[in-house]
Amino acid sequence: MDKLNIHTGPGGVLLIRKLRIPVFVTCHHTYWQQYTHIKAQFWKRIFLPFEQRTYRFADKIICDCDDTKQVLIERYNVPVEKITVIHCAVDTGKFHFENIPKKFNNILYLGRIAKRKGIDFLIRSMPLVVRTIPDAQLLVGGIGSCLEKMKSLVRQLDLERNVTFLGFVPDNHLNTLYNQAHCVVVPSIFEGFGITVIEALAAGTRVVGTDVDGIREILKSGEYGRLVPYGDHQALADAIIAELNEPKRAGVLRAEYLVEQFRNRYLQVLEG
Repeated sequence: MDKLNIHTGPGGVLLIRKLRIPVFVTCHHTYWQQYTHIKAQFWKRIFLPFEQRTYRFADKIICDCDDTKQVLIERYNVPVEKITVIHCAVDTGKFHFENIPKKFNNILYLGRIAKRKGIDFLIRSMPLVVRTIPDAQLLVGGIGSCLEKMKSLVRQLDLERNVTFLGFVPDNHLNTLYNQAHCVVVPSIFEGFGITVIEALAAGTRVVGTDVDGIREILKSGEYGRLVPYGDHQALADAIIAELNEPKRAGVLRAEYLVEQFRNRYLQVLEG
């Protein structure tokens, strides 16, 4: 072995000493982002010195997004010349436009049913959507620790006619769901990178996402959808209503989000 590529971020590998071979670190996001954005995980700040040590030992660092790059520079004092941003990518053989009709006033959420993913924020915004579009339909695909709590919240808000829980969605059903939706909502507190965002865009469906790390840089141009502040229920509802009232296809997905370019850029860094 003449080079080593490790992956960091919460749950990733941390180095305790400098190795004799070049080490390339792929950073998906940082503990600083996690404990800053998710208040209940403040205790994870104890990992920062170990994480910083890992980045200091690394010869090169690859980040999923510009937001994480800035955190490494500003919070971990990593030299900018060590960092390359290579966005996560989507396989357009798996996620692509299908010539099938949209389901009327259909909104789609796909992801873990967990607090960090913002599903509570989305469901609490739905009464404001329904007030304007009574037959709006939110499909929630996924499983997770908050599933029963979210089902209870739907009942509490009298949204049973407007919200359907799909449970676990097999991979071979995802592309059809993306194509049938008028818009996909990604309401996360933060992301290392918004994979769901680019999957939806590859299928030609616009996205309403939160203006947070890992999502904002994909959607900020407005070409692919809309950004809203996390926690602003009226703003999220207004963005969803706008997408349902004026449905249109997303712009063509930029090459930087395609698997072929991702593979080539990754190899360039590892072989450089």
